[in-house]
Amino acid sequence: MVSMTSFTSGNNQKAVIDSPSQALLGSAGVLPTTCKHDGLTSAHQLAKLTNALLYGVINSIRTIPTMYGYALIIFSHPAFTDYTPALSKLVVFSSAVHQVIFTLLSSLPFAIGQVQDAGLIFLSTMATSICNSLGEDVSTEAKVATTVVTIGIATASLGVCLVVMGRLKLAAFASYLPMPVIGGYLAFIGLFCLYAGLALCTGHVVNDFTSMLKVLDNAHNVLLCLPGVVGGALLLLVSQQFRSPFALSTAIVVMPLFFFLVLAIGSISLDEARDDGWVDPIAESASISELINLFDFSLVHWDQVPKQIVTWIGMVFIVAFSSSLDVVAIEIDMGSKLRINHELETVGWSNVVSGLLGGYTGSKIFSQTIFTCRYKTKARIVDVCVILSELAIVTVPVSVMSYVPRFFLAATLIFVALDLMLEWLVLAYHKMSLRECVVVWLSFLAINLISLDVGMLVGMGIAILNFLLGYVQESVVSNCPRSSATVRDLAKHRTLTRKRGVIVHFEFCGNLFFGSSVQILESVQKAVYVRKSQEQSPITEGKWTETPHDSNVLCAAASNEVDIAVECLDGSPAPDANAPPTEFVVMNFSRVSGMDSTAARSAFLILQKYCKNQGITVVFADACPNIRRLLLKNGIADEENFFVDAEAALEFCENQVLARTSSPTSAGRRLSHHNEALNQLLHHLMGESVDTPFVHNVDEFFHQCEVPLGHTFYLVGEPADHFYLLSSGRVAFGVTGGDKNAEFDATSSVVSGSLFGEVSFFSRQSRQVIAIAMEDCTVFKMTRAQFVLLSEFSPLFALRLYDFQRQVLAIKRASTASGSVDEDLHDRIRFACLLQEEIAKALTRVPADAANSLIKRKLCKDFEAISTQLETAVLRVSAREQEAQKALVEQQQDGRIVAEHQGQVFEFAELENEIAHNEALIEEREQDINKIHQSVAQVNEIFRDLAAIVQDQQGAIDDIETHVHESMQQTQQGLEQVKQASDAQSYCVLQ
Repeated sequence: MVSMTSFTSGNNQKAVIDSPSQALLGSAGVLPTTCKHDGLTSAHQLAKLTNALLYGVINSIRTIPTMYGYALIIFSHPAFTDYTPALSKLVVFSSAVHQVIFTLLSSLPFAIGQVQDAGLIFLSTMATSICNSLGEDVSTEAKVATTVVTIGIATASLGVCLVVMGRLKLAAFASYLPMPVIGGYLAFIGLFCLYAGLALCTGHVVNDFTSMLKVLDNAHNVLLCLPGVVGGALLLLVSQQFRSPFALSTAIVVMPLFFFLVLAIGSISLDEARDDGWVDPIAESASISELINLFDFSLVHWDQVPKQIVTWIGMVFIVAFSSSLDVVAIEIDMGSKLRINHELETVGWSNVVSGLLGGYTGSKIFSQTIFTCRYKTKARIVDVCVILSELAIVTVPVSVMSYVPRFFLAATLIFVALDLMLEWLVLAYHKMSLRECVVVWLSFLAINLISLDVGMLVGMGIAILNFLLGYVQESVVSNCPRSSATVRDLAKHRTLTRKRGVIVHFEFCGNLFFGSSVQILESVQKAVYVRKSQEQSPITEGKWTETPHDSNVLCAAASNEVDIAVECLDGSPAPDANAPPTEFVVMNFSRVSGMDSTAARSAFLILQKYCKNQGITVVFADACPNIRRLLLKNGIADEENFFVDAEAALEFCENQVLARTSSPTSAGRRLSHHNEALNQLLHHLMGESVDTPFVHNVDEFFHQCEVPLGHTFYLVGEPADHFYLLSSGRVAFGVTGGDKNAEFDATSSVVSGSLFGEVSFFSRQSRQVIAIAMEDCTVFKMTRAQFVLLSEFSPLFALRLYDFQRQVLAIKRASTASGSVDEDLHDRIRFACLLQEEIAKALTRVPADAANSLIKRKLCKDFEAISTQLETAVLRVSAREQEAQKALVEQQQDGRIVAEHQGQVFEFAELENEIAHNEALIEEREQDINKIHQSVAQVNEIFRDLAAIVQDQQGAIDDIETHVHESMQQTQQGLEQVKQASDAQSYCVLQ
């Protein structure tokens, strides 16, 4: 439809451009050309008018018979039998009123608005309820007057509600009614249309399954119904198999013609057909005055109006929902945006006017509106034709039902019945899930077996239950192992790595309600491990084993922990028999929108008690105020159990694990190093033994500083000419700018015993973060000048510091868990190159003795491994870049980029700027990839040269060692000879 609109616009522009040239030609004496053009225009206008009239007649043929069927559905109670002609004309008149309002107010010039099937059953329920409530004592005239007045009031008040919803832009509010319930209701409309069609064929009352069986028990009635059923099936087949709209209209017209053809061939008169029940008896047509006399307000029983409130509420939702769906369906078919709230307001005004004139609920008829739109008949002459046809039926003094076969009108109803029932009871399986199809069937059965309003409520309850069942099956809890981003020294990191299973992190999502309790309880208990009941563990006794700070003892303790037999918290066997017992449980509520008290008590309170019995600490992270208040009121948690986010909760648990793992002496030493020598601090930092020689006497190169809370160590953008060793306190890092007055937002932190600022120092880059003391701190500062002197004084210590920095950098990358290799690839390559240069300088100053050769060989092997890993990462990222580049090039070669948004296609010309930007990015990425390859090749070549140098030095060292051994042997031999000579000389002196 977008291209169609563009084509029309193009023609209009062409006409405007050509008109000056036509004027010039006319002035030059070419007058016949202008006359010919005017003649073509007149012929074109005449063709458009004829086409519009044709489509107006077709819409009238499809509409008027259906209105008679709808009248029989609304007034199906036996009390209305004598008033059927007048009531049928009243329905047709109401359709004309709806069409007038849509013609005047709708933004769609081709909109067809009629009495709609969505509200029929509610109107029929009201009419039947009023007649049954009044009983036999009340006259038929009073029943009819009460019914038509009540239905008019209900229709007008419904229109007011729709107008308010449209003004307040609440069209989407009607969507809260579940589609499966609507489907069950529409299927019930189909069944009711079937009843009405059979009643129209036979002339008997058919309003339920029992009466239908009673009518069909007669063979003559079956014969009367057979043409209507066959005709309805043929209309359904034609509508589904033939795309032309003329096919269905032709089939509708052919049915009565075929009937009269059979009568002519069989020489059967119309009176004989009436006697056999094929045509209604001749009856006087209802005049306009008779229609007005139906509204005798003196006969109205006003006490019946409030009794229809419940039915009216259901009708409001159904009509609003169906009207919104019709507008959306028209919008989708047209491919252009419609003002849904405006159209809903138009539907409301049509119902207001129709109700005030004693009419019935109506809306847009989707099928006929689309039929008129698709065939480019957008003139309002179609609407006028439908209005005039319906008004003619109302004013004509002849009863149409007395001259057309009964099965003709019945076939249109049976066609609607088969269409609705087939779509919602059979074909809905392809559009809905199996559970939703069950809801459709159960809603359909509930409406049939109980009543319309109660059945709808039952269907709503079933739909809610279906939603709860589906929501309960959705996973609301997941076990997400993770660690905090806090940077720690290697010894602490090794401890946390060894004991990472003792902290369990659960992430909850969605709305936690009573239906989620079982899932939460089972999932958490299966992921939390405890010691088996027959084993007495320090955790269950509330005691902790204290071990000296010795690596061998720690390894032994770790091996003992692996041998502990564990089971799940619920007593079932643990999936991982070697897993350590759980010590901490972190419950992350960052993605939880709400929680009810049932879930709090039946899930979290029980889990809290189970964990407390096993000595497991439970903490809660990022809980909203309502959830926090609920947990506190139910005694599930205390104030100290809440943390602002999962990062803080995990850091707390890790600190507790570190404190419990170490002995009180070592723990105190690790948490506060005020009274500890720098040499011992470096031993703990690097994980070296106390007697390591190259750490001795390096404390003179560090400068000890005491800084207060809030001290800024460095800002973003400052040169990295020093780094720090944190002896005590806590330092946090953020990404704020260089302004000291800017608000500080901490993203990570380090604790005592850690280095910080060393990454930028060794890579010779400016500072990327700001470092601020979060409490009083003691630090040891190393400047670049002092580091140069330190490298000359103790080159092995400098090499070991480089190696330590590599490990810390790896830990930092693992703790951030970014998962992206290429984010900092350039920094890693640059850091590797600078690190290699420093190592090469330091290696030249290493003494050439046998003890140092092993250290040099180990360092060389480590950096060769780093080079291999770096090359692998670069190749992988390079492959990704090339794939992305290839995909983008292929996308550009298509000629356009398609962006689907409500059926609109944006041409390539609208994205030229973006494509040019992408081309620039591609070129820049190609250059970066080439630089990366060159850098990696240089690093590999340097490392190979370095390895060769080390091997040559190792060979020279081996030769020196061999010569030393030979010299020692010769010296020993010389000593023996000197001793022999001395003995001989002494012997000679004695003689």
